[in-house]
Amino acid sequence: MYQKLAAFFMTGTGNSYRIADWSARIAEEHAIPAEVQQIKSGEESKPVGQGTLAVFTYPTHGFTAPWLIMKYVWKLPQGRQAHALVMPCRAGVRVKGLFIPGLEGTAGYLIALLLWLRGYTVRGVMGVDMPSNWTAVHWGMNEENAAVITKLAEAKVASLVATVLQGKRHFDGLIQCLLGLVLVKISLMYLILAQLILAKLFFATDRCTGCSLCQKLCPKQAIRMCGGREKRPYWTYACDSCMACMNFCPHKAIEVSPLIIMLFVYITSIPAAGYLSGWLLASRAVDLASLPLAGFGLQYVYVLLAAAVTYRLLHLVLGIRAVRKLLGTLSHTRFFRRYQAAGVTLKQIHIR
Repeated sequence: MYQKLAAFFMTGTGNSYRIADWSARIAEEHAIPAEVQQIKSGEESKPVGQGTLAVFTYPTHGFTAPWLIMKYVWKLPQGRQAHALVMPCRAGVRVKGLFIPGLEGTAGYLIALLLWLRGYTVRGVMGVDMPSNWTAVHWGMNEENAAVITKLAEAKVASLVATVLQGKRHFDGLIQCLLGLVLVKISLMYLILAQLILAKLFFATDRCTGCSLCQKLCPKQAIRMCGGREKRPYWTYACDSCMACMNFCPHKAIEVSPLIIMLFVYITSIPAAGYLSGWLLASRAVDLASLPLAGFGLQYVYVLLAAAVTYRLLHLVLGIRAVRKLLGTLSHTRFFRRYQAAGVTLKQIHIR
């Protein structure tokens, strides 16, 4: 039924790459040529011809799909009924033998909808549990737990890809999608605001050598090396919190500090729109309370500016070795095991 399989993946630590690679291998077992292509910032969306099964796999962020994959799919040339398969990667966890599946929410069917609007025929949607890599919050999965989760995922992907290659359809995760619709406010707040703040929580400790590997491997090109003689990574708002920098740093120098989290919680929680509304009302100008969208817009701008200025000042202060050492010592993430998908190399997923 197909002359080719093209697997497109967005990844931070290799989970989505594994899914794309498995898909390609299953196609080759069916005597169908396959290729794997990474989705990165700055790259044009590539056309998918008829007779090709396009596989899209990517992480779930905030119970929905990341901005990068949404933009990439929306910019795809018209599919003209080309076929597509959607497999969002969700965070699976296994502790003491207990497996807890992730929640992809609207991540799968949102991309399926965008593909349909671009003229593609979606043949399947399914969330795939891979080891959770959010090491800013929890320790990385140990080798045994990661292997168990990965083995289950590989079998699931192999079954779905084989089913679609045989001309059948398979749609999974409808209940997950309904839960995602219930959580849509959280997803929107994550995409609009929380993701931007998460980008500002990373910092490089005194162990950083300025090797710039984090800058080279970032799929969003969201890291700049800034500073004088000793350059250190600076995270921009383009950061997707894919965790590549933190988990692949050879010196384990990238951390997240509770002190920085508390600082940003305090700064961003200041009701700037409320203060301005009170001032305008007192001056008999306008009451922003009667203009909710204007109030939200003002608060949004304030949060972005406050976070940007605060992080810039923090980056300057982190130029002092004693400050870096203090924050590094107080960081909870320095005790965490890092996570990298087994069998995946940097050359395969990041280095340009």
